[in-house]
Amino acid sequence: MKFGAVIVAAGMSTRMKQFKQLMNVGSMTMAERVINNFLEAGITDIVMVTGYKSDELETRLKNYKVTFIRNDLYETTQMFDSAKLGLDFLKNCSDKVFFTPVDIPFFHAETVRLLMEAEGNLIFPSINMKKGHPILIGSPLIPTILAFTGEGGLKGALASCKEIPVYVNVTDEAILYDADTMEEFNTIKSNFSYN
Repeated sequence: MKFGAVIVAAGMSTRMKQFKQLMNVGSMTMAERVINNFLEAGITDIVMVTGYKSDELETRLKNYKVTFIRNDLYETTQMFDSAKLGLDFLKNCSDKVFFTPVDIPFFHAETVRLLMEAEGNLIFPSINMKKGHPILIGSPLIPTILAFTGEGGLKGALASCKEIPVYVNVTDEAILYDADTMEEFNTIKSNFSYN
């Protein structure tokens, strides 16, 4: 079974009012933390979709073995459009693909490994049936996702696949926390351990 990962990092961080992809949490930026989470779990085919300040982000991450794909239309498109770029790139070289936005930095490598052990084509980590990230998507679903033009972004595309989701219960509360605002970022920093 070959696994890949798509990290969406193209947005302009308008609610954060800072370039959150490169905001430091301890010794690493948010972008570095997400990459490391996957690397520690043994995922090596990692795609990061960049857009806003792509040169700055890619330069900062140049020592990581990550494939960068640019969403040059980041100002006028949604996160789902960036997700499709990454999924399209990996559709023929991975059996299953993880997906996560860059601003969910603290999920554990162990959570990734638990998802890798689960059976199914649509797998969510969850706490009390509340699902989080990263999502694991089987490659048979990717053509349907790429063809989706309806409402609801990735959530709508996944629903259109008519796949029964699998929920993997974890104790990793970080799967539920994203940093869209400075308040959320500070909450994450205070609630989760890091180095």
